[in-house]
Amino acid sequence: MISVLYPLYIFVLYNMRKPFVWVLALLTGFGTMSGCDMRSNATEDYLEVIGEAEQTMSDAGFRLNLSYNGPLSMRGKFTAWADSLQQEVPDMVLTSDNIYINYMPEQMGQEKIQPAMMQSNISYNIIAADSVVYGRILRDLLRRNIPFNLNISGTQLELARRREVQQKLMQEALAHAKTKLSFLANGDDKYAIVGVEEMDNTVPYGPEYYDFNRRMVSRLKVKARRL
Repeated sequence: MISVLYPLYIFVLYNMRKPFVWVLALLTGFGTMSGCDMRSNATEDYLEVIGEAEQTMSDAGFRLNLSYNGPLSMRGKFTAWADSLQQEVPDMVLTSDNIYINYMPEQMGQEKIQPAMMQSNISYNIIAADSVVYGRILRDLLRRNIPFNLNISGTQLELARRREVQQKLMQEALAHAKTKLSFLANGDDKYAIVGVEEMDNTVPYGPEYYDFNRRMVSRLKVKARRL
């Protein structure tokens, strides 16, 4: 408020012989100060809280990454098995397929390229509905004596199930926010909700925490006006 009063002070010094103008300027200054107070008070009439809810997803499936990295001569055996698996797991998707020469830089130009030098790398993403499917894929691979990598890259829920859980968690998060508001406003009838905003549902731990710990979370920012 100093920025408002200082020009007013200078103005009064130069207009001491004009009482009416001086009074008018003084009233204007007080009006400006009261306007600032009104805005400050209006801000204090609002509350903002975060409502949260979490749920363990024991029925979630797995996102798998399956890859072969070995001699080109065994590539056909791996792809034949992968094609048969794709008939059972329609969500299986080819993500990369590479053929390259396994050599040391100093060998180039000194030796004739032989088929045995050729290597192959091929990768798939697979959705396994549950641990039973995951275990069957792993056991089948081990029986075939093929070099492979099989990694779990996260969990997976069907879209309809995910939406169902998200709506349930949002309701629980809103109820949690209302509990906070009732406490801060000293009663359920002491506030009125004026805004709800869905927040990033992976904060504060990040997607890896929720993905690998088979959990879903909902976070809502709720704004309310005091009554």
